[in-house]
Amino acid sequence: MNDRTLGRRVGELAAALVAVAAVAVFARRVGPDLSVTVQSALFALAAALALVGAATTRFRQGALLLYATLTVAAAGYAASTHSFGGAGTVAFGVLALVALLGAVYVVEERRYRLRRGEAVAVVVVLAVASGALVAADLGTSPLSYETTIHGSAQIPENPGSEGPTPVVVGSATVGNDFRFREQVSFPPARACIFDGTNRTDTPVFYGTNGSYFPSSVGGNGRLRANVTILAPQTVVASLSAPVPVERADDCPAESERQRVVVVVEEEPDRDR
Repeated sequence: MNDRTLGRRVGELAAALVAVAAVAVFARRVGPDLSVTVQSALFALAAALALVGAATTRFRQGALLLYATLTVAAAGYAASTHSFGGAGTVAFGVLALVALLGAVYVVEERRYRLRRGEAVAVVVVLAVASGALVAADLGTSPLSYETTIHGSAQIPENPGSEGPTPVVVGSATVGNDFRFREQVSFPPARACIFDGTNRTDTPVFYGTNGSYFPSSVGGNGRLRANVTILAPQTVVASLSAPVPVERADDCPAESERQRVVVVVEEEPDRDR
C-alpha cells in the first residue's frame, strides 16, 4: 500500500468518524425534541444516504447493510408510531420491502454505480430536505395541554385483582395544531390519599386505550387521557365512595377527613 492510498483511507476513516460523532450529537441534543413524523423521515433519509454510499464508495456491502438496517428501523418506527390502519400498515410494509430488496438488487447484483457529481447532488438534496424538515418542526410549538381534576371519584367495590386499584380522578387533554405527529409529555403529577387517619402517597398516571403511557398525538388531532391513581387495596377498603378529590399545590401533612389530593405540576412548555 503506497502512501497516497494510505492517506486516502485514513482520510475516509476520519470523515466517517466525524460523521458518526455529528449524528450522535444531533440525536442526543435535537432528536428528543423532534416530532415522531420527522424522526421517521430522518431514518428514511439516512437510509437513502447509506444507499448513495453503497453506490459510490468501495464499501458497498457495508453500506448496503447499513441501508437495510436503517430502512427496517424507519419502517418499524413509523408503523409503530403512526396510525395507518390495517390495510395501510400492510401496504406500507410491502412498499418498504420493495424499496429494500429493489435497492439491494440494483446496487449489489446489477452493480449500479453513481458518478461523483451525481452522488454529491443527491447528498445535497438529502441534506436540504433534512434541514427543511428539522427547521419546520423545531419552528413550531403546536401542543397545548389541559388538566381537569374531578370533584369526586368512585371507588370500586370489588377491585378483582391483588395489585393496586386504578381510580380515575380527572382527565387530561392534549391538542396538536400542526400536521406532524408529536410526542406527548403530560405534566408530572402525584397524589396523596387520606382515609381520615393515615396518608398514603401514590403515583399518578395518564391512561388511554388501555395504556398508562400515551406517547404521541396525530397531526391536527386531540388526545384525551384519564388522570388515574393506583391505590393500594388496603387503602381502597378504608374509603367510602364517592371520595372527594381536590387539586392543590402540595399535599398536606395530614387530614382528618377522607379525600384525595392531586398535585399537578405546571403544564409542559413546548417552546423549542
